[in-house]
Formats: sequence, C-alpha cells, structure tokens
Amino acid sequence: MKILFITQYFHPEVGAASARITDLAKELASLGHCVTVVAEFPNYPTGKLAKEYRWRLHRWEKLGPLHILRTFVIVSKRRNFFQRMALYISFMCSSILGGLFVPRFDVVIATSPPLFVGLCGYIVGRLRGAKFVFDVRDLWPESAVVLGELKNRWARRLAERLERMLYRKADRITVVVPGFRSKIEARSGQKNKIEEITNGVDAEVFVPDVRADLHRKRWNLEDKFVVLFSGNHGLAQGLFSVMEAAESLRDYRDIVFLFVGEGVEKEALLRRKWERSLDRTIFLEAQPHSRMPSIISMSDVCLVPLKKNDLFRNALPSKMFEYMVCGRPIILSIRGEAEILIREAKAGIPVEPENAGEIAGAVLKLYTEKSLRRTLGGNGREYVVQKFSRKQIAQKLEGLLTGLCGRRESDL
Repeated sequence: MKILFITQYFHPEVGAASARITDLAKELASLGHCVTVVAEFPNYPTGKLAKEYRWRLHRWEKLGPLHILRTFVIVSKRRNFFQRMALYISFMCSSILGGLFVPRFDVVIATSPPLFVGLCGYIVGRLRGAKFVFDVRDLWPESAVVLGELKNRWARRLAERLERMLYRKADRITVVVPGFRSKIEARSGQKNKIEEITNGVDAEVFVPDVRADLHRKRWNLEDKFVVLFSGNHGLAQGLFSVMEAAESLRDYRDIVFLFVGEGVEKEALLRRKWERSLDRTIFLEAQPHSRMPSIISMSDVCLVPLKKNDLFRNALPSKMFEYMVCGRPIILSIRGEAEILIREAKAGIPVEPENAGEIAGAVLKLYTEKSLRRTLGGNGREYVVQKFSRKQIAQKLEGLLTGLCGRRESDL
C-alpha cells in the first residue's frame, strides 16, 4: 500500500503525538509499504524554526524509508489561544496544499488533536480519491473545554460540529483507548468503523540503559533517589500536587524530584520552586526522544499524574509504557483505564489524583523497599513487551488498512 500520514507533530519534535506517528510510520515502512508523511516545520516545544525552514513554504526530506513533506506554519514562543489558532490553521492550509502534490496514495491517516488535522485528512482524501482514516488520540473539543482552553460558546459549537462531521465522513476511526469508542458512537451514530490502535512503545529502543550513570553524574544525581516526571508540563497533568508532595518530603535530603519537558505551566511551577525553596526539585528542558531511555533508566521511580477529572478516566498516557518497558516502577495518579492496567500488570502503585499526601506516601514506600521497586519494574517491562510493543500495534494497523483498501494497483 501507499500510505499518507498527516500530523501536526513529527520527529524530531518531542512528545507523545510525535512518537506515536513516527514509530507507526517507520514500522509500516518496515512491513514493505510506501509511507509519506506531511508534517509541520519542526518547532515544538521551542516555537522557533531552524534556518533551513525559514522563508519557505515546504521542504522534502527523507527519514530512513520515509518520505517527509514539511510545510509552513506560523510559529510563536508563547502560545495563547489566538497564537495556537494561527499555528493550527496555517498548518491546515499548507498541509492541504501539500497533500495535493504528494505522489499517489491509497489511504490518508490524519491524527487529532489538533482537530483541524482531521479536516485536512478528509479534504485531501476526498480530492485525491483515497480512503480516510481519522486517528483520535484525544476527544477534542471536550478536553479543551474541560481544561479551560476553549471558552467561547460559538467556537465550541463550531468545533463540536466539525468533530461530528469528521466521525461521519471517516472510512475508519482509530482510537487510542477503549473508552473513546462509546463516546464517539454516541456523538456520531457510527458503530462499525471504530478500531482500537493503542499507544505503545518501541521495546527495542526503550530498554534499561547502562549509560544511565553518565546522566546521574551530568546532573549531580549520584547517590540520589530520583523521582521522574517527563513530558508536557500542561494544564492536564496536575503537577502542583507533585510539587506539594516534594515539599512534604524536603527533610529526606537524598530524594530528588526531576521534571523533564516543557509546557504552559512550567513557568508557574518554577515560581513555586523558588517561592518555597524546593531545592531538590530539578527542571530540565525537553530532551530528544532518543535520550529518554537513558534518562528514564537513571530514575528510581516514575510519575504518571493527571488532574482529578472524569475526562481522564479513559486516558492511557504513552509515557507510562516508556517507563514500564525501561523497568521502572510507576506511581500512577489517574483513575480509570490506566489504573486497571497498572493493577493488572502489577507494575506500580495507584494513588488518588492530585492527592499530594498519597503521592508522597507512595514515594516513601518505594524509597524504603528496593525489592518492591525491582519486582514492579520487572513486571511492567514484561507486560508491555507482551502487549504494547509498537511493532505489534503497527501490524494491527496494517491489517485494518489492508481490509479497508483491499488489493490496489499500487501493490502490484
């Protein structure tokens, strides 16, 4: 098959969205398919363009077997609502234009959020006579409304109408967690075209890394008990409860909380650090995805928090799989499907979301029980390798696409 992905975020950008599509595209190419990706000029999370992308509308690149068409976006460092809309809409326009000039393809997979990418996929697929697969990583605009990012009533109604239209027009809908299925069915009336293509991890890349000690030396973390959070420092993560937990443990001089990444809440978190003199909370900028196995491996415990909201009962954050496959025990402050998974895998300690006392208690339990850390970490790696390797997930997606497209002339 000839497959086109349209995604706002792609390698070398960091984050779950970029990792998901980058890995799936590579795996599908390794299975013998011709894969092209339309993605924005790389700018996340810095909001800056490298010089090779300035004053250009597009740029063709190669990433191994992948053909990459980078397209124009309006970027900014500080992203308020209007700046985000400029980013999303500029990519929507440039990616639709770019999609018209991509060599022939059988199917287009558009991943959301942003929801506008779904509209790109529908338009490009319709104009080029290709099947349209709508990949739903989060329920937008619902999540934006709950987090206070989308407050305008008319904008919300318009987004909801666009969401329902894309569900109806898609030839297939893929969801990252089972809980999305019932909500999409209720909103669209579509029941027979929804498939689960979960998040996962490349189990051959994310392995316990012997180079972890080098990172401990680099950041003066030798002989420290490292509690790691990596990823988006956003509104959804509820990281102030983690800061409160760190404050309650300040008398334990060898316990360090390490935050790796960027996000809209990072400046406020840094202010809290200085206001409360939390000198054993360390904040690092976002790291290349290739470096994360070593950073995870140097930690003793990994945190997977989200705010206390029913919206997140369906969440399965991809960082959870990366932590588990690196053999690290999890402290999970999410209710719902993630808690069910962690209990089934026997890979961590679930606690109440945004409960600083329970987070601190779980940290202390793992701090004092080394054998428990080893057992939970080993259980997690075994579970993910068996059920959530990206290779297995890509094979499932391949089966879906083959069933949708059948045997095309492009296969001959």
